[in-house]
Amino acid sequence: QSEHAFFSGIGLFTVSLAVRVQREKADTGKEGMLGLEGEAKTDVHADGQVFVHGEYWNAWSDEPIKQGDRVKVESIAGLTVKVKKVSHQ
Repeated sequence: QSEHAFFSGIGLFTVSLAVRVQREKADTGKEGMLGLEGEAKTDVHADGQVFVHGEYWNAWSDEPIKQGDRVKVESIAGLTVKVKKVSHQ
């Protein structure tokens, strides 16, 4: 009986840990980049360069962004990120 309770407890712990891990935001790979903020190292529009998560990335945006502006990653295609200007209010 105590063995059954022990293994049930381990099973419950394992399931709860798995659920928690699934709900957490990814912090590696492409998924981990989405939503991160960085800085435009050049002017960005059709192309440019940004510094996000300790790395330089080729970037583009729907709107003109000036060098030095804060940016947020919206999507990633290959080694190029689409960013938007972060407006602090």
